[in-house]
Amino acid sequence: MTLSQYFICFIIYSFLGWIYESLFYTFQFKKPVNTGFLHGCFCPIYGLACVLNIRLLGGLRNDLLIFIASMVLISAVEYIVSYTLEYIFGRRWWDYSDWPMNIGGRISLFSSLGFGAMSLVQLRFLQPLIGGIVMRIPGSAVKLIAVMFCVLVLCDLVYTIREMDRSDEKLWFIDEESEFMRQTNEKFEEKKKNASVRYNDMLSRIRETLSR
Repeated sequence: MTLSQYFICFIIYSFLGWIYESLFYTFQFKKPVNTGFLHGCFCPIYGLACVLNIRLLGGLRNDLLIFIASMVLISAVEYIVSYTLEYIFGRRWWDYSDWPMNIGGRISLFSSLGFGAMSLVQLRFLQPLIGGIVMRIPGSAVKLIAVMFCVLVLCDLVYTIREMDRSDEKLWFIDEESEFMRQTNEKFEEKKKNASVRYNDMLSRIRETLSR
């Protein structure tokens, strides 16, 4: 694939990632949510991760190897992008601090498992279809489309940076999700504590019965 074809794949997967995340949060919070770093219909981290999957893991044939390798690869990308965005803009676009088994709130085991599964779907089902369509676009048209989308993304990036002081308003759903995960963890810990109490109580009754 040429650089222009990779870039078109990047745009397509960025758009699909935006659809996935926006629908996920929209259903979770029961109101429309526009996710992503940019204001347009793009989540660039999905496009970047998917293009890296194509380039680095596309030749693998073992599904388990793809799953594990993509978990490591995308987790590394997610960590680096999270750190970079926070360093430049002073704001996190996602936070796993209240998720179990997380590293600095930037990545977590559960999200990495999800990315591994999605990478399998991408490389086994989506990429043969998307790659086939992109490869059939004439060379001159591919370059023109890539340039048009490059200009569009750059304009969106400039606008996003200019509106960065309104990022808290745009990213309200992150705080909502953190609160939801905190409450979920509290309920889980409470259930675990109750189960432990019941288990210890049952053991005490068994010991009392056997000691008679």
